[in-house]
Amino acid sequence: MGEYINLNKCKSFNQTLPGASALTALSSQICSEVIMVNRSGGDIILFDSGNTAAENGFLLANAESVTMRGVTNSDQLSATSASGGTIYYRAQYYSNNPSR
Repeated sequence: MGEYINLNKCKSFNQTLPGASALTALSSQICSEVIMVNRSGGDIILFDSGNTAAENGFLLANAESVTMRGVTNSDQLSATSASGGTIYYRAQYYSNNPSR
């Protein structure tokens, strides 16, 4: 049996939102899903695929997390917060580590 190769390339980020409800794209990383943790101290609103209308926002309260799937790059997601603060996220290909 050959050496195991992990195909699930993951990368973690933290990013500061400027506040004043400015829309900020996430850093670019090829992935199929993004795990987002809100530690900004206030609510944030997430948008995907360039949809920035209020009815397309996904509310994420402080200290909550969500996995956003169906993306091909983390920069397809944007976040905004009235108060600013730091968000943390992990871009990955799979929720589980597939075995071969």
